[in-house]
Amino acid sequence: MPKKSLEFGLYSWFPGYGYSNIHPANRREFELLEPHNKVFEKVGEMNGWLLLRYSDEEFKVRPDHFVPIDWLPFTFGEWVRPANQPTGPVAEITDIYWSVPEDAPFFALRIGKQKLDGVYRQAQLRPA
Repeated sequence: MPKKSLEFGLYSWFPGYGYSNIHPANRREFELLEPHNKVFEKVGEMNGWLLLRYSDEEFKVRPDHFVPIDWLPFTFGEWVRPANQPTGPVAEITDIYWSVPEDAPFFALRIGKQKLDGVYRQAQLRPA
């Protein structure tokens, strides 16, 4: 089971903001990720850089755009199942999105190598 992050947050960055807040080694991957409205785990801090994790990738960014959010019960790589089906299929969390209007996370899942359609609310999932 993946290590639980102590802090989650949003890093709302767009290319129009410039690239000085993204470590040079991470610029291309971070831009391709399109980080706006995605939830990151804050892994740590090093020499003025934040270490953020999204799925199986880590990025170094300046702390300027990082906005902490409440702790989440699930993180990337965790196994969950539908809350209404305690013996239902087990799926892995692959992505975590943030809904600004609902001020809540949504989780994308996969079973094996197949991504499931749609996203799930926190209340719709239980640990496997």
